[in-house]
Amino acid sequence: MLEIKSVREPDNWYCSAALCSYLQHPRELKLAVEQIYGVPFSKDIRAALRGKQVNGSLDEIDPAVLEYAAGDAEATLAIWHKFNHHWPGHERQLFEMTSSMGTRGLAIDWDYVGEQRIRLEGLVESLGDALPWRPPLSIKQFRIACEGAGVTPPESTSSSDPRYLEWAQERPTGKASTWVRGMQRIRSANRTAKVLQAMEIRRMPSSRMAFELKYFGASTGRWSGNGGLNLQNLNRSAAEGVDLRRAIIAPPRHRLAVVDYAQIESRVLLYLAGDTESLSMFLENSEADAYEIHARSTMGYAESEPLQGWCERTGSNLRQLAKARVLGLGFGCGYRRFIEVAKMMAGLDLGEMEAAHIVGDFRKSNPLIVQLWRRLRNAFSSCNGKDYMLPLPCTQANPELGRFLIYRDVLVDDDSYHCTVRGERMLVHGGLLAENWTQATARDVMASAWIRCAKAGYQPILTVHDELVFEVPVSTAEQDLQRIVQIMEQSMDWAPHLPLKASGKLMDFYRK
Repeated sequence: MLEIKSVREPDNWYCSAALCSYLQHPRELKLAVEQIYGVPFSKDIRAALRGKQVNGSLDEIDPAVLEYAAGDAEATLAIWHKFNHHWPGHERQLFEMTSSMGTRGLAIDWDYVGEQRIRLEGLVESLGDALPWRPPLSIKQFRIACEGAGVTPPESTSSSDPRYLEWAQERPTGKASTWVRGMQRIRSANRTAKVLQAMEIRRMPSSRMAFELKYFGASTGRWSGNGGLNLQNLNRSAAEGVDLRRAIIAPPRHRLAVVDYAQIESRVLLYLAGDTESLSMFLENSEADAYEIHARSTMGYAESEPLQGWCERTGSNLRQLAKARVLGLGFGCGYRRFIEVAKMMAGLDLGEMEAAHIVGDFRKSNPLIVQLWRRLRNAFSSCNGKDYMLPLPCTQANPELGRFLIYRDVLVDDDSYHCTVRGERMLVHGGLLAENWTQATARDVMASAWIRCAKAGYQPILTVHDELVFEVPVSTAEQDLQRIVQIMEQSMDWAPHLPLKASGKLMDFYRK
C-alpha cells in the first residue's frame, strides 16, 4: 500500500489530477500511480461498475467496491503529500479561476442555438434523401454506387485529404462528385448540430451555459477543451451558415471585451533565440507586425517596398509568404512538411524545389533560431538515461517558481531522441523542443496577464489560446477595454525585454 501521512481536516480542497498535470505526469490516477510509484494500479472494479446504480443503503455495497474506493482515496492523498509543495500558489489560483470561470458560465443566444440546430437537422435529412443509398454516410455503399456509375471512387472522402482533392480535380462534375460533396456537407452539418446540442444540454437555471476548460490540458501548460464541448476549437468560419461563436453574447447592459496577444509565439521565439535586433524593431514600433519584421530582417525587403506586393517566385502575396515562413519554419519542419504548412497557414501552393529553397533560405537567414534548436537538442541528449528538465524563463529569473518542461527517461540512440511526456513515449528534435519552450512561455505570459487582470477586478469569462474575453458594463466599456489592454501589455519581471502587444475589441456577440 502507498505511504500515507496522518490526515487532518484540510484548510482547502485542491485537485490532485491538476497537480499531476502541472508536474507533467498523466492526469488519470491509474497512469499517474504507475508512473510515479512504478506499481500496477487496477481499475477493473470501476470498469465492472460502469452503467450500474446503487439500490438500497450503502450497507449493501460490495465490500470490494468500498475497498477499491478507499484505495483510490489513499493513492490520491499519497500523491498530494508527495508533490503538493511543488505546485506554486499562483498556479493553484489559476486552476481555481479556471474552474470557477466554467461554473459562472457564458451568456448564450438560446433562440439562435435552437433555430440553427433545427435547421441543420433538417438539412442533414434532406441531403441524405438526395443520396441513392442508406445509411447516407456509408463508405461501402458509396463505393458500390460509384462502381454502378462506372466511376473509380476516391481513396478518401475527406475534404482536406490530398487524395480526395486530386480525385476531385479530375472530376469536377458528375454524379460521384455530387455524392461526395453531399456526404461532406452532411458531416459538417452533423458536427455543428452536435455542438449546438451540447450547448443546450449545459444550459443552467440562470440561463447561462456552464462549460469545462482543462487546466494544464497540454504538457506546455496551455488550457484545452474538456467535457464534450471544446470552446477552444469553435469554427473560425461559418459551417453550413452557422457561426458557433455568434451564440456567445454579452448579457443585458454589458458588452464583450475581447483582447488577444498579437503574434505572441513569433515574439517569444525571437526572445528565446536571443534575436535582439529583431526584437528592437518591436520595441521601436509598438504597432510592428511580426511578419513584416521577418521580411525586412531576413527576406531582404527594404522599408520602401510594400509588403503587400506580389512575389512572382511563389505566386503569392509577400506578407503571406512571410507568414508561412514565420509560423511554419521557426520550429524546424522540413520542406515536405512545409508544403502542407504553407497551404494550411497561408494558402500557398508550393512545389518541392521551391519549398526546399525557402526552408534553406530561412535557416541561413535565421542563424539564432537554428542555434536555439541545436542548443536544446544538445542539452536534451546530455541527459541520456535521465530526465531533461528545461526551465521556463520565469524559473530562470526566479528559481523558486520551479516551472519546467519535463522530458522523462531520455534515450538517445543513433541520432534518434526519445523521451516520456505525461506517460507517453515520443520522438523529439531540436525544433520540437523549441516549439514546446515557446508555447509554454507564451502560456506563462497569458497566465500572468490573467492573474493581473483578476487582481484589478476583471475576471475573464473565457480564454481561447492567446485571448481573454470579459463582460464589461456598457457605461464603462471603453475605459475597461483600454485598462485591460494596458494590463496585458505590462512586461513581466522575468521577461522585461519581451515586447508584448495586445489588441482588443468591444462586441455584442463573440467573433474573431
